[in-house]
Amino acid sequence: FSLEEPTLTYLDDNIKVGNSIVADADFTDLPFIWESEFPQVFAEGGFDVVIGNPPYIRQELLSPFKPYLQSNYQTYDGVADIYIYFYEKGLNLLKPEGILSYIVTNKWLRSGYGEALRRFFSQSSVFEKIIDFGHAPIFEDADTFPCIVSVKKTKVSETERENKEVLVCVVPREELPKINLTQYVQNEDNSYNIPWSRFSAHAWSLEPPAVDELMQKIQRVGVPLKEFAGVKPICGIKTGFNEAFFIDDATKENLIQADPKCAEIIKPLLRGQDIKRWIPEWDKFWIIFAHKDIDIEQYPIIKKHLEIYRNKLENRAGKQLWWQFQASPAFYHLFEQPKLIYQAIQFHPAYSYDTEGYFTNNKTFILPNADSYILGVLNSPLVWWYNCRYLPHMKDEALNPVGYLMETLPIAQPTTEIRAEVEEIVTRLIEITKLNGQVYKDVLDWLQVEYKIEKLGNKLEDFAALEFTEFLEEVRKRMPKPKTAKKASDPLSITAFKALRQAYSDYVPEIQTRKNETMKLEKRLSDLVNQVYQLTPEEIELMWKTAPPRMPI
Repeated sequence: FSLEEPTLTYLDDNIKVGNSIVADADFTDLPFIWESEFPQVFAEGGFDVVIGNPPYIRQELLSPFKPYLQSNYQTYDGVADIYIYFYEKGLNLLKPEGILSYIVTNKWLRSGYGEALRRFFSQSSVFEKIIDFGHAPIFEDADTFPCIVSVKKTKVSETERENKEVLVCVVPREELPKINLTQYVQNEDNSYNIPWSRFSAHAWSLEPPAVDELMQKIQRVGVPLKEFAGVKPICGIKTGFNEAFFIDDATKENLIQADPKCAEIIKPLLRGQDIKRWIPEWDKFWIIFAHKDIDIEQYPIIKKHLEIYRNKLENRAGKQLWWQFQASPAFYHLFEQPKLIYQAIQFHPAYSYDTEGYFTNNKTFILPNADSYILGVLNSPLVWWYNCRYLPHMKDEALNPVGYLMETLPIAQPTTEIRAEVEEIVTRLIEITKLNGQVYKDVLDWLQVEYKIEKLGNKLEDFAALEFTEFLEEVRKRMPKPKTAKKASDPLSITAFKALRQAYSDYVPEIQTRKNETMKLEKRLSDLVNQVYQLTPEEIELMWKTAPPRMPI
């Protein structure tokens, strides 16, 4: 600053140290009583403005303070992170009409633990602006899902609430590196207004009005999934130490060879990464089903295997015996029944149909109802569009289909005719997926054995998408190189060339034909689901215009 300008105010006396949200010495060594530290401010009613970036401390580390927080904060929730209380404290420090502005995670907008905070805000303030960054990396090395809020401390009547609007600006992750943030936010084309009356204790939607109206219509037309299916989703098995309980084919065979009785408690296992669209892809993993109801002494070979990991098993949290799962599912028999399976971390709409009795780990959920109509709806573009706005987001825009939200996912009731057609389409899609999957496996296994290819690579794993010359080149690149080789890839022999050409002509056309059939069936399925949810042509156009990443078809 220029020396000719007035000297800046000396602020050292205003810098205070203490626990910002705890004022009781029984709970902290540094209790902080704001009214005592800033008497002049509170003599005038409070601060004009509170600005901050609250800390990110998970609720598990707040245990010593929870009794105090529960007694002193309206927004208390047993699983709330610390920033929740900074919001309440910040607003309470303001004088009437004062402004609170924080940059903090946006998870409270939809989370269950944010309900009390949302109620508090809707009753004690009016939001003026929300800038939502989704999963954009605002803070290096921190996945914080940030948003910036500007909140006025005021109470308004219901009539006034109808007239108040919140300015919302959603900054796409892919745009952030390319834009001037200030200019982007100030550009009216990048923002829109939402009625403040929309916001209550329920989950907050920041969607534009037309999108929000379509979301509400889908909710009205459908009934909760748990009601439609007659069952609730169930989380897969949590072992607490997978290395002890997950075994490969060879280990399974060795255990059974040592004692055939072991086969009684060794079950086929699906992990999150094995769940694909329509059907799972089993990677020949097994799980030792060490449920609390079994007698481990009846399986001495299994017990001996688990003894190898005993120290780590004993160090797990919980009250289970050392050889048991950390959490034994109460309804484990449901794993052996026909069911639907989906991932706990969703990058794509990949809901699977299982009649093989697979058990699953805690990176999956099962729905113990193998209704192919439900499967068709869950895999539809409409439900992916809806879920991308309804479910919490995780790192890299993955969706988190938490149990209570999936329980209330709206499923529309079809007519008899539509249900029959959807079931027929889904049955055929499952059949095609199985056929293509088996052909892919056979060809890739053959390539690895016949041509000694260790790592197939992404291109070769989808060989049917390649032209024949590209297919040849990928095989040559992946083949082991002789020590005397001078080129990056040696020429193939005539015999090898003919074998590859024959395999390509035998299998690729049939795969492509089935893929074309799949696309037609998927489009028809999408049309039927849109029809069941009573979407108009304008609403269908809006759905595709506002389509999230990774929409099916």
